[in-house]
Amino acid sequence: MKPWHRVLIAVFVSVVATLVAMEALVLVTGEPIEPVYWAFSAACPILIGAPVSFVLVRQAEANMRLNTQLLIVQRELLAQADRDHLTGVLNRAAFYRKAAAYRADGPASVMLIDIDHFKAINDGYGHAAGDCALRRVASTLQAALRPDDLLGRVGGEEFAILLAEMPLPLAMAIAERARGAIAGLSKRTADGSLITLSISVGVAQFAAGASLDEALDRADAAMYSAKRSGRNRVMVAE
Repeated sequence: MKPWHRVLIAVFVSVVATLVAMEALVLVTGEPIEPVYWAFSAACPILIGAPVSFVLVRQAEANMRLNTQLLIVQRELLAQADRDHLTGVLNRAAFYRKAAAYRADGPASVMLIDIDHFKAINDGYGHAAGDCALRRVASTLQAALRPDDLLGRVGGEEFAILLAEMPLPLAMAIAERARGAIAGLSKRTADGSLITLSISVGVAQFAAGASLDEALDRADAAMYSAKRSGRNRVMVAE
């Protein structure tokens, strides 16, 4: 409803209420009221009520706009609180909270991913190169996932993934695809040095109602087996 419609309704109600009060006064007292007073009684609500109603309507609309903007800002702040500031994926707390709430009928799969030789990248090329590596790995992992899957940064160079309703064989295939995509990434530094990236991945099954920590522990053990076996590979939990 447009503002002037609301003003007209408010003024109309005011005029009607005033005239009804005047008519009630006539009925109670039995005394007629001169036409000039009837006209004055109708004019007063128009002259006074119209500008007041206009101001109140405009103020109400301004309040509604402010409330809408406040809700948008609150949603944005809540979303930012769940995100890792560097990579944009879920932070550790948000990942664990959302993954622990998994309730789908089909079993899920969880992964733990560690960037190989990350300390060497930081030490040899600087933290800016390390930050770039984290962002590129995060975006590559995210591209391999579906909308309902979860990706979080759970450590310095560690990421965790929950693949919703995903059996282990398919999870292994997705992990291999992500590993291959990251193995193909490279970046040249300012001095021309080429930085290549790779990841070690551990995969384990996780069912609704089971212990998330236990599933991630098994994935973590598989990931370290991948590192001990030469890195840049995917291992499934026993």
